Amino acid sequence: MDDRRLRKRLAGTSCASCGAAILGDDIDVLADRGDVAFVQLTCKGCGSRTLSLVIPDSAHPRLDTDRHPELDPATEARLAGAPPIDESDVDEMHRFLEGWPGDLRSILGDTA
Repeated sequence: MDDRRLRKRLAGTSCASCGAAILGDDIDVLADRGDVAFVQLTCKGCGSRTLSLVIPDSAHPRLDTDRHPELDPATEARLAGAPPIDESDVDEMHRFLEGWPGDLRSILGDTA
């Protein structure tokens, strides 16, 4: 894929944090392997940066940050109204994980 062409095709992609449109100039192609590309999206609206995997198809390249059909409407609405994750959220999760005595399965409540 040509970097300029890929940026043009991805322009208008929604920010994963706030939903604002990402312009082509704010998309950096970090690596392109032909059948897959890695890009960084920078949102001028909220300042977040997102790394994404691009999977091209014949009609439209698809980002791994696109909305996922497995979310039901209630979850989609709840997430849409949530503020973007910020530094205090990361710090809080770091403190939580530092003191957690178990593994990932125990955090998620998986007893199987």
